[in-house]
Amino acid sequence: MDQTTYKSPLGPLYLWWHQGRLVYASFDEGSGAVWLKKRFPKAHWEPRTLEKRYQEDLDRYFRGEKIQFNWPLELLGTNFQQRVWREIAAVPHGQVTTYKRIAEALGTRAYRAVGQAAGANPVSVIVPCHRVLGTHSFGGYGGGLNLKRLLLELESVTLAPYFFA
Repeated sequence: MDQTTYKSPLGPLYLWWHQGRLVYASFDEGSGAVWLKKRFPKAHWEPRTLEKRYQEDLDRYFRGEKIQFNWPLELLGTNFQQRVWREIAAVPHGQVTTYKRIAEALGTRAYRAVGQAAGANPVSVIVPCHRVLGTHSFGGYGGGLNLKRLLLELESVTLAPYFFA
């Protein structure tokens, strides 16, 4: 099991891999360690160099280029969480959606449950939960609202129409 680090302009992005699949990505190394210990209690994580193709994808993303991450993932969560994460992954670069729209796409009115599933997303940036907003608010973000705002600005998202329309 491997741990890699990407030096982004927003700070280090920590990435953990299990059998060649990304299982966790976060700007907070401590939260990753806690999350992983619960799911892989006996695992030993070896520091490795990030593969060139992933490095290049992240370089492009943090330069503001439109990119759809096509990485091998091992998303550990409930069936509902995985359905939410698939919907989030389909939100195009530079666009946003709401928890309500995702819930409706899944055939449910459980908007808060969608928000909780988005908050439990183990691979931030790669599954872009920062692109999900509340219907009448900015919503939340595990890395903090400032980081969410910076990621959206990086993607050239203009937020004013969502809050002042």
